[in-house]
Amino acid sequence: MILRRALPTILLAPPALAQAAPLSILGTGATEHPIDEIAQAFTRATGRAVRTATGNGGQVAARIRGGEAPDVVLNAGPALDGLIRDGFAVAGSRREMGRMRLAVAVKRGSALPDIATEAGLAAYLRSVASIGVSDASTGATSGQHVLDLLARLAVPAQAAGGPRIAPFARGITAVQAVARGEIVTVITQASEITAVPEAVLVAPLPDHLQL
Repeated sequence: MILRRALPTILLAPPALAQAAPLSILGTGATEHPIDEIAQAFTRATGRAVRTATGNGGQVAARIRGGEAPDVVLNAGPALDGLIRDGFAVAGSRREMGRMRLAVAVKRGSALPDIATEAGLAAYLRSVASIGVSDASTGATSGQHVLDLLARLAVPAQAAGGPRIAPFARGITAVQAVARGEIVTVITQASEITAVPEAVLVAPLPDHLQL
């Protein structure tokens, strides 16, 4: 249930679409800004409005399982597979839209760390005072992955002299906190970082550490 193949067909549809009900899209926070741009282009081309809503991966899946029925759902592949398996999404409608990558961000003007290797990333994360993450307790897939990553890299807990781990309801909210100087760095989806001008995307995580 991804827009990549559907949109080219819809964009060529006749003007009668202008009278149709708004197309509803429910997606993860990582898709919010790319989809907003696509939705605006779709509306300009067809006259049909698009209504979008976002949440983290767990929240999106829970809303669908709770009875919400958008026209399009954007989520990680395993989550979509589960919805299809359990009868909450149309079998055969799944399409790959693209690959989201986790990346590190700092406040614009800050020194950029070298995180090209696992060792470099580990050294950097051990050295900072605070790290922003999406709140894993709310179902954020990337947030749980980052917590697992910190454990893998042996980043000590705050009580043991390590960084303060600051959970945020949304990845972009954590990026905004970095931009304001409230926390030092954040690991979240690259699309959420590039949406905040006062934050700088340092680099994606090394490939073998990606979600």
